[in-house]
Amino acid sequence: MNRYIDNVSRFTEIPPSKESNQAEIKPITVINRAIGIDSVVKKHKHDWGQFIYANSGVLSVVTDSSRYIVPPEQGVWVLPNINHEVSAITDVELTSFYFGNEVQDKLPKQSCVLAVNNFLKTLIVEAKQTKPNYHWSDSDGLLLRLIVEKLNLAPTVVFQLPYPRDKRLITMLTMLQQQPANRNSLVEWGQIVGASSRTLSRLFKAETGLDYSTWRQRLYVQLAISKLAQGHSITAIAAELGYESPSAFIYMFKENTGVTPSHYRAEN
Repeated sequence: MNRYIDNVSRFTEIPPSKESNQAEIKPITVINRAIGIDSVVKKHKHDWGQFIYANSGVLSVVTDSSRYIVPPEQGVWVLPNINHEVSAITDVELTSFYFGNEVQDKLPKQSCVLAVNNFLKTLIVEAKQTKPNYHWSDSDGLLLRLIVEKLNLAPTVVFQLPYPRDKRLITMLTMLQQQPANRNSLVEWGQIVGASSRTLSRLFKAETGLDYSTWRQRLYVQLAISKLAQGHSITAIAAELGYESPSAFIYMFKENTGVTPSHYRAEN
């Protein structure tokens, strides 16, 4: 299955931050980094959890089991020792937080996308100025502790696209990502991959936690946000995804995200 929403060949691999290779970190370490469009931070893992946030631009975070889209209203929490890579769909100003064992128990038990409200966004922007040699008891330490508390309260959002493991499903979904306008039913997919529609339906639910229709709509949302961030028109995206009209696409998008596609247009 493709690692990225778009053609993987166009991405340029760059190394993780030097901090990701440190043996020990403070309770919280703040990393600021600019990542150019079509760059990917190569797959890596570390002993601490990481919250990945784009101050501007749109990111894709890929683990071995899921893909997450990260517009500025969300961030991705990645558990310790999870392989992950970070791709810049547009130019990105990135702020990451590495969390040591002392504070991880206050954060989610599964990797996920968390909503970032205006107050938390303000705290993250302020944390960009944190001194590397801060003390846990000083003002910078207090700010970072407050960010932990706010992340603990942040709701999860459905920008996760879980990956299946069954080869038949992988074949089917790879084809769907390459041709998203494809509207094959599970019966038709079964004829292609050599399985009954009932088997595919059961496998889909067991391996992704979603039914096929819901998974496909999440794929469309991820594809759409990627294209919107790159400046594509809503009409063009609707046609590329196989919708008969822009209004039908807009309805699906709002049902899944709570906002219309124009919320993610590049000029916003």
